[in-house]
Formats: sequence, C-alpha cells, structure tokens
Amino acid sequence: MRNNIRRIILFLVVLGIIAYGGYRVLQGQAQAQSGALKGSGTIEATEITIATDSAGRIKDVLAAEGARVQAGQVLVQFDDAILQAQRKQAEAALAAAQGSQAAAEANHTAAQANLDQVKAGARPQEIMAEQQAVVAAQGRVNTAQGQLSQSHGALQAAQAGRDQAAAGFANLKQGARPEQIEAASVAYQQAQAAVQVTQANYDKIASRPDSGAMPQSLALQQATLTLQAAKGNYEGVLSGATTPQLDQARAGVNQAQAGILQASASVSQTEASLLTAQAGLAAEQARLDLLTAGARPEQAKAAEAQVAAAEAQAQAAAGQVAAAQANIALIDTQIGRLAIKAPSDGVVLSRAVEPGEVALPGGALLVIGDLGHLSVTVYLPEERYGVVKLADAARISVDSFPGQTFRGAVQHIADQAEFTPRNVQTPAGRRTTVFAVKLAVDNPDGKLKPGMPADVVFGQ
Repeated sequence: MRNNIRRIILFLVVLGIIAYGGYRVLQGQAQAQSGALKGSGTIEATEITIATDSAGRIKDVLAAEGARVQAGQVLVQFDDAILQAQRKQAEAALAAAQGSQAAAEANHTAAQANLDQVKAGARPQEIMAEQQAVVAAQGRVNTAQGQLSQSHGALQAAQAGRDQAAAGFANLKQGARPEQIEAASVAYQQAQAAVQVTQANYDKIASRPDSGAMPQSLALQQATLTLQAAKGNYEGVLSGATTPQLDQARAGVNQAQAGILQASASVSQTEASLLTAQAGLAAEQARLDLLTAGARPEQAKAAEAQVAAAEAQAQAAAGQVAAAQANIALIDTQIGRLAIKAPSDGVVLSRAVEPGEVALPGGALLVIGDLGHLSVTVYLPEERYGVVKLADAARISVDSFPGQTFRGAVQHIADQAEFTPRNVQTPAGRRTTVFAVKLAVDNPDGKLKPGMPADVVFGQ
C-alpha cells in the first residue's frame, strides 16, 4: 500500500514539472512574439593569419599584440644571411659571365678583322705586326694557364679547409676522446709541478730587493700562466664543446663551403679566360698564316667560319649573362619574401613567434584583425525567421559599455537551419532549430573588441 502511494506521489510531481515546463515554453513564445526580436552573440572581426611558405629562423618581430599596423608594413623579418651570401656568389658569377661575354665579343671582332684582312691581303709591316701579335697571344695563353693552375690550387685548398672545418665540427659534437682527456690531465699536472718547482726557486730569492728582476721571478710568472692555460684546457675538455663553440664551428663549415663556391667560380672564370686566350692565339696564328701564305678561297671560307663561330660564342655568352642576371633577380625575390608584410590595415590580435625561433612552412606567425569592420552572428528561431530582412537596422549593446548602444545592419541570413549553438543564452534562441543571422557592426571609436558578448535588438 505504501509503495502505491509513493508511486502516485512521484507521478504527480513529474506531471507537475512537465506542466510547468510547458507553461514556461508557451510563455516564452508569447513574449518573443509580442515583444521586440532579440538575440545574443559574440563580436567577431575578420582575422588574417600571417604565415610563411618556407622554413627559416626569425630575426625580428616588429609588431606587438594590440599594435595597429598598415598594409605593406614589415611585421616579421627572417634571417637572410644565407641568401645574401648566395647573392654575392651570384654577383661573382655574373661578373664572370660578363667577362666571358666581353672576351667573346672581342674574339668576334678579331675574327671579323681577320676575315677582312684575308680578303684584302697583307703588307710586310702587317706580317711583322701579326707575328708580334701571335707572341703576345701566346703570352696571354701562358698567363691564363698559370692562373688556371692557381685557381685549381685555391679550389683544392678550399676543399681541404672545408673538410678540416667539418672534421673539427664533428669532433666538437662528439666530445673529447679518452686519450685527449688523459693528455689534458697530464699537461695540467705537469704545469702544477712546474709551478711548485719555480715557486720554490723564487722563495729562495724572494727577500732580495731586486727579486722581481731575477730569472726566478720570470720563470714563476711563465709557469703560472702555463698552469692557468692547462687548467682551462683541461676543464674545457671535460665539459665538452659549448653552444657558442658549436655555432662558431658550424659557421666555419658554412664559410668554408662558401669559399669552395667562390673558388669554383674562379676556376670557371679562369677556364673561360684560357679558352678565350687560346681562341685568340688560334685566330692570331691563322691570321699570320694567311698573311704569309696569301689568301686562298678555302682560307677565306675558314675565316668566315671563324667569324660565325665567334658570333655564336658571343650570343652564348650573352645568354649566360642574362641567366646570371635572372639568378640575381630570383635571389632578390627570395630575400624580399623573408620580410613578411601586413596584407591590410588592422590590429595584431595575437603573436605566436619571437626572435630566434625557427618557423615552419604554414605555421602561424601573427593574426591581424580588422577592428573597423566587425560583425556579430545571432541565431533566430524558425518561427521568427521571416521577420528579419537584409539591411534591417539593429541596436547592439555589450556589457563593457552599459547604457551605450551601437548600430548594426543585417548582412547575411542563412539559407539553411541548424541546431542551436551552446553559446546562445536568450530564451528565444534556445530552440532546437534556428537560423544564423550575421550583422555588420559599426565601430567608429574602436571600442568594440572581438570576443565581447553582445545583445542584439532588431528593428531599432
């Protein structure tokens, strides 16, 4: 019997709760239909995420959170030391290409002059002058060969220096070997013993007024300095390489690699100079042969062929110059891309990086927001969807500025219903099916900020 009574009481309580809930829902619907249309949302701004398309170390960040920036302003500067070194190498390559072009053009001029001379014939004084020209051309060939040998030697030296720097860097990373530690310890102990011996010798003459000028004093000073150096070396071997030492060793490897590139460019340039000198010698010798033997039809044809070949070389050299110039332009473009600029005016909403960090491709660096053009999205129940139209005015208020309202206008009305977001707090908005309505918000004084909760009253 008691169980039945309890069940009846429980049923009546549940029935009362359901009835009260239905009453509250009907009351909220009546209030929503009779009163002004309202909604709640969050102030939003158009956000632009500033990222990079390549990895690199950040040299400087030139904008703090909350700072106003203008379109084109540099926000993040990446380290461009490697590209600057590559540009210098490209400039050296351009200079070499321009030298080759000048030599090719000179060779073409000489070939054309030779052809003209073959057709015109030679005089005794011309033959003598040409003989001297052959000797001078041979001298230029010898000089170019010597320079090429020197360039090869410099390249080998640069390669050896790179190998030595790489080996030193590897040794620093691996740390000291046991025999190195033992050697440093023995040197330290020997230095201590030497100080003891020299100290004992100095103590014997310390009372003399001229003790400071005595050999024992100098020996003690030298032994003390040697002990300090041995101690520092021993402690350094035990502790291993420091980060600055590793950075310095790595920089030495990079510098040695750059030296190899420069030496290679020098080899290429001297090879081009040798080819030019050899071509000049061949041209001078051919011209001398023509002068001494007299012009024959086949010689005239050969001279014409030399002119054509020299012209082709000049055109090829001009193409190399254009390619070198294009390479410099490409490097300049890459250097320019290391300065990340603001795409538009705005305010820095967040800053994700600091100087010295390494940024990865696609990683966010800064987020910029346009506080001059804000928006707020509210969600309206399906039965009030037809009340709102595009460009309708609305009054917007936020908790940060009580008693003050801001103007807004309907900017977009969703074409498809969705479920109520969790952040909707108004009674009219807590329906299962709602439509999103986006409003543009005026913010002339810059008071409104992204993330502020906002209440919207339509038709105001």
